Amino acid sequence: MGYIKSKSFFSYIFYQIIFSSLILSNTIIPENNSTLNYVHVLFEWEQEPGAVEYRLNISADNNFNVIILDTTINSLVFIDKDNIEWSHNYFWRIKPVYIGQESTWSEISSFNTAAKRSDATATIYNDEDINPGLTIFGSFYNYYSAMIDKNGREIWNTGDKNIVYYNSTPYLDLLGCYSNPSLENNLPGIDFSIDSDFIWEEPNEDFLHHDMIKLPNGNYLGIVAVSELGPIPVGSWTSSYQGFGFSANGISLEFPWVGDRLVEWDKDTKEVIWSWSVFDHFSMDDYDAIGGTWLPSSTGYQEYDWTHVNAMIFSEEESAIYISTRHLSRITKISYPSGEVIWNMGRDMLSGDVTIGHDLGFSFQHGLQRLDNGNIVTLDNGNLSQDFLNTNVPISRALEISLDNNDAEIVWEYSLPENLFGFASGNTQKLDNGNYLITTIGGNGTSLEVSPDGEIVWEGNYNLCEPICAVYRAHRVPGLYPIAFSVIIDGLRKNTEQVSGIYLPEGNASVSFTINNEGSVSETYNYHFSDNLDWFGDHTGSVDIDPGEKHTLSFNGVSSNSITENHCQLEITPEHKPSLSKSVSAPLFIGQLNIDQDPYLVPDKISLLAYPNPFNSTINIKISNVKKIGEVIEIHNVSGKLIETINLNNNVKDQEIKWEAQGLPSGVYFIRLVSHYDKHFEKVLYLK
Repeated sequence: MGYIKSKSFFSYIFYQIIFSSLILSNTIIPENNSTLNYVHVLFEWEQEPGAVEYRLNISADNNFNVIILDTTINSLVFIDKDNIEWSHNYFWRIKPVYIGQESTWSEISSFNTAAKRSDATATIYNDEDINPGLTIFGSFYNYYSAMIDKNGREIWNTGDKNIVYYNSTPYLDLLGCYSNPSLENNLPGIDFSIDSDFIWEEPNEDFLHHDMIKLPNGNYLGIVAVSELGPIPVGSWTSSYQGFGFSANGISLEFPWVGDRLVEWDKDTKEVIWSWSVFDHFSMDDYDAIGGTWLPSSTGYQEYDWTHVNAMIFSEEESAIYISTRHLSRITKISYPSGEVIWNMGRDMLSGDVTIGHDLGFSFQHGLQRLDNGNIVTLDNGNLSQDFLNTNVPISRALEISLDNNDAEIVWEYSLPENLFGFASGNTQKLDNGNYLITTIGGNGTSLEVSPDGEIVWEGNYNLCEPICAVYRAHRVPGLYPIAFSVIIDGLRKNTEQVSGIYLPEGNASVSFTINNEGSVSETYNYHFSDNLDWFGDHTGSVDIDPGEKHTLSFNGVSSNSITENHCQLEITPEHKPSLSKSVSAPLFIGQLNIDQDPYLVPDKISLLAYPNPFNSTINIKISNVKKIGEVIEIHNVSGKLIETINLNNNVKDQEIKWEAQGLPSGVYFIRLVSHYDKHFEKVLYLK
């Protein structure tokens, strides 16, 4: 939403006297006496009317004799990434800062951090080329997940919950499973938070394994085991089965084949609303004849692990599902919701159902990623590389595969050294900077960040026991708080009677709110604004805000005196994390606040003039009656994005600034004077 220039801004002056009896800002996060399983900690508190910034203290003792952090913030959220350690107790407090003075401290809140879980380490080979973010990984069969930074410092873990990480979105929607030996199906799939709270759990009617994803419609898609009788093919294993009394003639349907079914559960009812089975779409003529998967079936399992689907992704753009079928060394694209197989990619088999990629040579692959250009990224575990690629020893490879007109081609590959061969698990992720994060159980669990030209720029070592306590998957994520924001009610004040609200002139008036994106990703924030008496109308829209940036929403209207109190409210909902929605509200009053007569505290009317308008390249910005109250000039584009902030000289009452618009596109811009008393806008037109 762009700014709408107000016909008239505050035509009066106001100020509030600061009283020691003010209700101080309440701490919100972390909750008092909470235990945190992370050391990047988000602090949040409530807005205090009249405060221009906030002072935050973190201490190792409740008397604040050992202060770990003393900082000032002009938002309502602060993320500390440097000062918190594992297995420690901490105390924190907030002090509102008003114009020219501070108030008293809030009540003290405390929290403690749990013990770290991993023994991970990291090696940096080329710091400049590392893709930013944190690396999250899950571990079988230690049953925990953790997150490390580029230095190997553990940032987060799943605490005492036995959770194994499967996958996440850039917005840190976490999915995985947890070990529950009391259940027949002992690894139920879950959607969970960074606090290891379960957001959603699958119904556990069948054995879910390897992967679960959240669909764009909010439902969940999982891989569950399903069994049907099939033949025992003739091969080196045949005699073993005949010794148990089976015909083992390759024809008789006499032995349990375990396959896989994709199941979509309704997010609310957990009812199965869509499913797809390999038994309906794959032929039993196709099976692994050389990888040794038949032998365990005769030595105690008494069932054949036929397909072993181990990964899936959903493409909303294509309305398609991609699955990785380990024991068929096959990747399949499925139309959703029809279930039609669009193609099978991989080693040709007897049925002839594999139509593309016969010569790619991948085997027993694990993990899938679909890129924006349609390419597929996977980890070729390479169990059959000696047969498929004629290697001397089994070799694992990271692959990027292009798909063009149903023709598959490897466009990038990286062969892991022999000591990092991973016969199971692992994955490859192409990162935003073009590098690849390659994860393998080799080396007791390892992730390599490799550049497109094959240079190792970073290595993470999880120091797990191979193969039993193997790393399952790992991904690079933007941060622990990809979506974090605060909403400030501009102009919120208290009068001498301690009544909080926004004080407006009668007639043309404006209310505004500032959204600060404190997270690590760009986000779309949907909003809905209204007021009870409809002075400003009902507004719905959205704004895109980059990390570290802010956006001001302004609503203009006409106020009037009424015996009925007016009230405005604004709800902000991040598009990719609706659960983090925030609502703010405030009473609206007509008339000025009671004003202290100290000439230092009572400013004359501040004025803003921008000329020439329209302008070419350079515009003059003239400001009158600047006081020592921290005024700044903000330049916004027509969509409301902050382009530049100009600090004013608070020791000069009248001043003039030249602003250069070179390098920016022609169009409408808004010059905004921000003070703690008033706000002024000038709409200007830049013509090259």
